[in-house]
Amino acid sequence: MTRRIMTNAENERQKQRLRALLHRGRYIYEAYPEIEKIEITYSRSHNSFVGPNPDNNKEYTWVVTPQHEDFFLLNCLNSECTSIGFNLWRVISSAIHAHKKEISGEMKCEGQEAPDHPQQRCSGTLDYTIKITYR
Repeated sequence: MTRRIMTNAENERQKQRLRALLHRGRYIYEAYPEIEKIEITYSRSHNSFVGPNPDNNKEYTWVVTPQHEDFFLLNCLNSECTSIGFNLWRVISSAIHAHKKEISGEMKCEGQEAPDHPQQRCSGTLDYTIKITYR
């Protein structure tokens, strides 16, 4: 029995389909009218057999206002990863429902290293701090 390996083009099409499924098509002001802004400070890392990614551990800040869509997805640094990235929607939604002002955590990538490495888990990680400002 032979194992069929996904091509890079098939991997990209699959990611696009999954992103479309996650996209709710609503805005923050519709979903959470009590939110003034959400500030997401994050860093990502990915180490592969060729060495660390040059963007490892660089810190970024993403400020989300009520006019943004209710869609919190950050890409994995591994360009060949089979995952759609890090989905922060559930983390943020839970924090808002608990009326928390700040949360921090780490996520591990759920994809495989590459389409032609289905048994090797991606080493991508996301460290985040989310600050939520209420009206």
